[in-house]
This record gives sequence, C-alpha cells and structure tokens, in this order.
Amino acid sequence: MGAVRAASTPPLLVSAAASLTEPIQALAQSFARQKGAETPRFNFAASGVLQQQIQQGAPVDVFLSAGPRPMDALQKAGLLLAGTRRNLIGNQLVLVVPSQSPIRSLSFSGLGSKAIGRIAIGDRTVPAGDYARQTLASYKLTAAVEPKLVPLGSVRAVANAVAAGNVDAGIVYRSDALQVAGLRIVAAAPPASHAPIRYQGAVLKASRQPARARAFLDSLSTPAAHQVFLRHGFSPLPASSALESH
Repeated sequence: MGAVRAASTPPLLVSAAASLTEPIQALAQSFARQKGAETPRFNFAASGVLQQQIQQGAPVDVFLSAGPRPMDALQKAGLLLAGTRRNLIGNQLVLVVPSQSPIRSLSFSGLGSKAIGRIAIGDRTVPAGDYARQTLASYKLTAAVEPKLVPLGSVRAVANAVAAGNVDAGIVYRSDALQVAGLRIVAAAPPASHAPIRYQGAVLKASRQPARARAFLDSLSTPAAHQVFLRHGFSPLPASSALESH
C-alpha cells in the first residue's frame, strides 16, 4: 500500500538557479530514495527568470535562488511560505578565459585593456551578473568595459560562451568554472568587491505539498548536503550571512 501511495503522489516541482544543476540533482535523488518518493522535477534557469515565472503563476513547490534579490521580490509579493526562507550555501566569483586562450595572465583590473574584446556576463535577471557588475564598479571599470559586455541569460550560458571561444573572457561562479569543460580560471574576485554570495531557498505559499517541500528544503541544509555542495565547487556561507534568518 505504501508503494501505491508513493506512486500516486506527484513529484515536487522545484525551480532552481542554473548554477545549482549538478548538486541539486544529486541531492534530489538521495532525498527521493530516503523518502521512497518520486524524484523532484526541476526547472533550471536564471533566478530572476524563475522569480518572474512564479509571480505569473507557475506551479512551484520550492524556489532555490542564486541571490537574495529574486527571493526579496517574492517575499514582498507575499508568495513565500512564512518561516521557510533560508540561506543554503555560498560561492565565489571568478574570471575565466577559454582553456585554449593565448592569454596566460589576466586580472579583473586588466579587463579594460585593448587586448580584451568581448566579456560575457550575466544579464540583469542573473544574480552572478549583479555581483560581476559590483566587482567591476569596485575596480572603477564600469565605463571602460560597458561596450565590451555580452549579457547572457544565465551564469551557465556565460560559462558555455567562454568555453566555446565566443568571447575573450567571462565572469562566473567558481562552481560553474569547475563543472563546465574548456575553462581556465585566471582570477578570483576579492570578497569585499561585491555583496556576499548567498544561495537561498524557500517553500512557495501555493505549494500543494508544503510538508514534503519543507522536508526537501531541510534536506539541503544537512551536513551531508553541505559536503555535496562543496564537492561541486560551492563555498561555505560568508560569516556575515550564515546566521541570517528571514
């Protein structure tokens, strides 16, 4: 009877930042095995795009964002289940070039150089793009590099564009740089150059399975899940954000 009940329960619907693809899929499979349930179904995209889909009525149980801004918007709209929003993991912002690039040495401060033509960056819907623009501003490079920027719809799209050699450089998360073949990390953004990178999760108020959605979100905050995130190139939460609550 238990197997029949599990089979009749629809899978959780999870909207997650594209940069979470590999670790979240691995953690979801583990969650499903432990609960004897179907593996959650995922919609991976830029966090801002997912936020807009949810606001337009997309049926979502859990939202996993690469930054607080999309989550802030949903909270302000009253769409989050109270008490479920939390910080999950951190990341690091890095500068990458194609692995076959003749560029052997490059820093963020060197992005204004004539030797660098096109620079891929997340567009305004992508938290990694926000952090990248903050870093460029900290180096006083905003005006110098603006004509070179190639805005793309997700941080994974940025990584793929660099790996394909379509641009000279790109700004991505370290986790993406490690997951996408054909990239070489040449510099890491100083933590003080941008706001703390905080991946956040929450259950949606409209979830038809709030208890299971809470359980899945809880499973992403365990020590075992933390180790999976770290193996995929993510970072511990910045000390300033690890204790935040919403």
